[in-house]
Amino acid sequence: MRWRLLISLAAFLVLGAAVSSAAVSSAAVTGAAANTPAQSAAETTATANTPAQSAAETTATANTPAQSAAGPLDIRGSWKPETYRLKSGPVHEVTGLITFTGKDWSVLFFIVTDEGPRRGSGEGGTYTLDGDKLTFRHLYNLSGGHAVEGFEASDLSMKVRPKDAEDAPSEPCAITIEEDLLTIFFPSGNQMAFRRSSD
Repeated sequence: MRWRLLISLAAFLVLGAAVSSAAVSSAAVTGAAANTPAQSAAETTATANTPAQSAAETTATANTPAQSAAGPLDIRGSWKPETYRLKSGPVHEVTGLITFTGKDWSVLFFIVTDEGPRRGSGEGGTYTLDGDKLTFRHLYNLSGGHAVEGFEASDLSMKVRPKDAEDAPSEPCAITIEEDLLTIFFPSGNQMAFRRSSD
């Protein structure tokens, strides 16, 4: 009888251990399965954030040209005049040079036709530049020449003013710069285009 009791007890212990082990394995599998959606959700959230970061990078890239275009215009150096377009319609070929330093300017230009240079002007003084607003202050002027379309013949005229002259005429203009082309829009409605010659 005793050995039968011992066999029954051993069988009971083995069965209990098997049941317990199965329960633990099942709980572990269930816990692992329960954690998987949470990890997937985290991965989904991270993936969902990626387009937002890309959009931010795209926006920053898109702003670069605007920031560059908004930078200060630099007119310092020398520019060769190419065309002189009058408000009344005629467009003349011109040659010469306009030069800007940090605060001074001077220009010498000629209107040229098939007959050669027909009229010209030499001018200079100081200037200010605020954004695209260029204001010439005229201290020196030498001009004259033959009649061309849009201009009557004029005698040689010379004018010199001291640097501190209170009566020095101011000429507010607008400008544009596209690559190496400078266009000056004068208050008269005329405009002149210059090609950069040197810095």
